[in-house]
Amino acid sequence: MRAVDGPARRAQRILLLACVWAALSALLGVAGVLVGDGPAWLLWPSGVAAAATAVYACLVAAESTRGVAQLFWQRLAGATGLLALGAVSHAVRTVFAGHPTTMTPFNAVCYVGAVALTAFAMLRLPHPPRTWRANRAIYLDIAVVGVAASLLTAHFLWSTPTPGSVAPALPSPGPPVPGLATGLMWLVVFTVVAAVATVIRVGMTGAGPVPGPTLWFLSPIGLLPPAAWLLYPMVGAWTHLSITAILMVPLGLMFTLAARAQIRSGGSPARPTRSRWVQRWRRISVVPYVAVAITVGMLIYVTLDLGYLPPRLAGGSLLLIILAVVRLRIAVSDNSDLMERLEAQVNHDDLTGLPNRRRFAATLQRRTAPATVAVCDLDGFGTLNDRLGDERGDALLRAAAARITETFGADAFVARLLGDEFGLLLPGEDEALGERLVRAFRLPLRVDGHDLLVTVTVGVAAGRDEVVPDLLRRAELALKTAKRSGANRVQEHTPQLDSTAQHDADLAAALRRGLDRGEFRLVYQPIVKLPGGRITGVEALVRWHPEGGPPVSPADFIPVAEQTGMILDLGLWVIETACADAARWRQAYGTAAPRVNINVSARQLLDPDLPDQVASTMARYRLDPDKITLEITETAVFGGGVALNTVRELRELGVGVALDDFGTGQSSLTLLRTCPVTTLKVDKSFIDELNGTAEQEAIATSLSTIARTLGLRAVAEGVETKEQAVRLEALGYRYAQGYYFAKPGPAELIDVALEQALHDRVVQQ
Repeated sequence: MRAVDGPARRAQRILLLACVWAALSALLGVAGVLVGDGPAWLLWPSGVAAAATAVYACLVAAESTRGVAQLFWQRLAGATGLLALGAVSHAVRTVFAGHPTTMTPFNAVCYVGAVALTAFAMLRLPHPPRTWRANRAIYLDIAVVGVAASLLTAHFLWSTPTPGSVAPALPSPGPPVPGLATGLMWLVVFTVVAAVATVIRVGMTGAGPVPGPTLWFLSPIGLLPPAAWLLYPMVGAWTHLSITAILMVPLGLMFTLAARAQIRSGGSPARPTRSRWVQRWRRISVVPYVAVAITVGMLIYVTLDLGYLPPRLAGGSLLLIILAVVRLRIAVSDNSDLMERLEAQVNHDDLTGLPNRRRFAATLQRRTAPATVAVCDLDGFGTLNDRLGDERGDALLRAAAARITETFGADAFVARLLGDEFGLLLPGEDEALGERLVRAFRLPLRVDGHDLLVTVTVGVAAGRDEVVPDLLRRAELALKTAKRSGANRVQEHTPQLDSTAQHDADLAAALRRGLDRGEFRLVYQPIVKLPGGRITGVEALVRWHPEGGPPVSPADFIPVAEQTGMILDLGLWVIETACADAARWRQAYGTAAPRVNINVSARQLLDPDLPDQVASTMARYRLDPDKITLEITETAVFGGGVALNTVRELRELGVGVALDDFGTGQSSLTLLRTCPVTTLKVDKSFIDELNGTAEQEAIATSLSTIARTLGLRAVAEGVETKEQAVRLEALGYRYAQGYYFAKPGPAELIDVALEQALHDRVVQQ
């Protein structure tokens, strides 16, 4: 901050100094008029001081910038230095002569050189890269502004009397000033060129690293020589009112204001826009339109004043009209091309080049002939994308799009609907469309030199007439149903699916209301130790008792909660409630308090906030992590990816991890190597086969051996008879759960069982 504050404070002081010279020049000029007339050099000290102040301001701005901006201000410092040198020479000659002196060739070279160097500094500012179309438009705009400025300047020079050719307002005591008219004419031309360069640079092509306000402070310089041209007849009666000395003061003030704007910007090349409308407006160069408007106004005025349009202006106006028409034609063409590109972007997918969902839906809306729509997505694409990386994942999507397009040919309308989901529209009612789509992916896809075997799950809907616009929704509904059943399969839409979807929608709304009203309860089923049956843990199970209605089975509302995402809120409530009960049991029973098992859904494992939520809940209730076990399913973590990473983070908290329904998944033994489990819950289907032959008991026996070898706890689920419990104990199981021991019940029943167990131990002691 100190490096910026120093130049900023100096810029303030320099501006104050420039204002002092301006005020002093004005006071001296007025005083000379009131006294009668002052010496010819009266205004030159303040004029020279103003020019010198401009040089200092440019040098300070150069010190506060770097790179291209610094070079720009160094060039302006050179320009103001030439201006000051010419002013000093002119002032010295006036002092020694004792009367106004002519503009010598040296003075003219200094003044014109200052203007030329300023224009050069403007034009050398870099601009952002542009396309050839943008360059073409810029060059035409520059031509329009140049022609307009030429017409205005030429008319001014032709229609305004030359200084020295008319008598001054009052008799002049001093001698005439030869060469003033020629000098002023050259200054008018060159300063107009510099002003046009400034306006073009900042208003049309961009100012690059120099803030726009900085250059706008310099753009009025072009008005000063014409103003001097007009003022000369009115001030020529007073010898002390030197036009050149008068011009030095506003020139110095403008350069000082520009330098101050550069320093205050802190090196930022542009001001931030305040609204989207302003951003759009700033993209449009209004300079050519303003130039044309001013020129047209001038032409109308001249025509009304003279009764005709002079040939020299008519020719220039014709050229201006031609340029404006060509520029307008190009703008219309560019806008048309832009609209076509925008339409293509809006209706097509950037990755695959296929039409997108918007285009697919619009095509269906316009269609009335019979049609069949299939919607498919790539099975396990999320896992593949995590393993292969985004670049190969994108290549896989492109390969899948090409496979679908090549398989069904030109008659098919193929679109990428969302992510890894593709849509296919075929004319007519094609009952085999879904199966054809599944068969198309039985051959591997070639991706970056590797063969990848990817299957698809498909939803299909067919219809005619008014049904056609609704086929996309029906096909997606069929796809959702198919995905619930597994992968690599086809599901056709049926009216029953609509009824099920409506039922699920109603159930989802009721589920949200029930969660808000507190209609959910937790029940707990004990997990006991064999052979005695002592409670060592409990499994928390959620139940829903809607107000004024019968209970809703978890088999009905859990899938709906998963689909709608409400399982996240419901799961968080379960974690909160179960931890609260676990903390209460720990406080009441100490080390005899049961471990609480909490079921976590596949959708919850995809939530990156789950580990933090579990950790914060346990911390709030001051629970030891070994009192909590989270139960997950094999299918939830089979694909690895985010879900498996979440399980690892949970295990790092110290909580236990149990694989529920173990033995029924796709790759249970593989999971034991990759997933950090602590407990295996053997599925009820294996327990039902006990007390049979050795072949029937083989799986249950093997699972117990595997768990014991790996140091895991094995819990037998679904124990319903005493015989099963005895046989499990003989096979090596030490923990069991089932109706034989206790049905799920409220926390109060667990309190009763724990109190009874505590009483029995006291009696035995």
